[in-house]
Amino acid sequence: PFDLCLHLGAMSSPKTCQNDPDKTKATNVPIHLFQMLKNTPIVALSTDQVYCGRNAPYKESSTAGPVNVYAQSKLDMESVLLNDDTRLQPVVCLRSSIILGPHAPFGQAHSTFLHFCKSRKDTETTFYTDEIRSVVAVHDVVNILLYFCDKVNYADNDDGTFTCGFESNVYNMGGADNASRMDMAVAVAKHCGFSHHVFVPARKSQITSTINDVPSPLDISMDSSKLEALVGWKFKGLEGSVQATFV
Repeated sequence: PFDLCLHLGAMSSPKTCQNDPDKTKATNVPIHLFQMLKNTPIVALSTDQVYCGRNAPYKESSTAGPVNVYAQSKLDMESVLLNDDTRLQPVVCLRSSIILGPHAPFGQAHSTFLHFCKSRKDTETTFYTDEIRSVVAVHDVVNILLYFCDKVNYADNDDGTFTCGFESNVYNMGGADNASRMDMAVAVAKHCGFSHHVFVPARKSQITSTINDVPSPLDISMDSSKLEALVGWKFKGLEGSVQATFV
């Protein structure tokens, strides 16, 4: 077996997923891969969108209620992993909020939401005020993954067996602040030193949706204290994430 599997890949565009449910399920719930990794600990990236957005803030014990294909595929992934009685090693599912931070240090990095906000400094742009997320810093996400990596320890015996220092569980993975898109845009403007008055606030709940719109939960802010207690530190808030993005 492998020491550990960090399962981070997925079809993550809600629109792409909504347009192709079958491909989404095949990609985001890779049953054959999971079967081949029954004897390997897995840390899998899930999403805050498994919550419906009507009863925030959410704890891990809160009832899930995905409202789009992407979110349902992630909840299905959790179910396949956590309800497999034939698994020999534990599984952790991390329900991640929007991850904020600088561009990736290698490859062709796409623009992040914070970079998009900065690019709109001279252009009137509408941002929602009622779509709330517990945004999390990419540095915290990386350190959380490293925490689980460090919990896989080899035993001192000839057969190379190892012990896994964590148990199967689900954790919310969000930062210290609950922020709207408008909050994020204003935070970028303040940090980068330009006026945010060009940004126009709007309520998504008051906008008439069309048949082509992908359903999206409004307030899916989370309580991540369970994960903070496990790893032993407090996660960054919005301001810290913005500062780390534009160093």
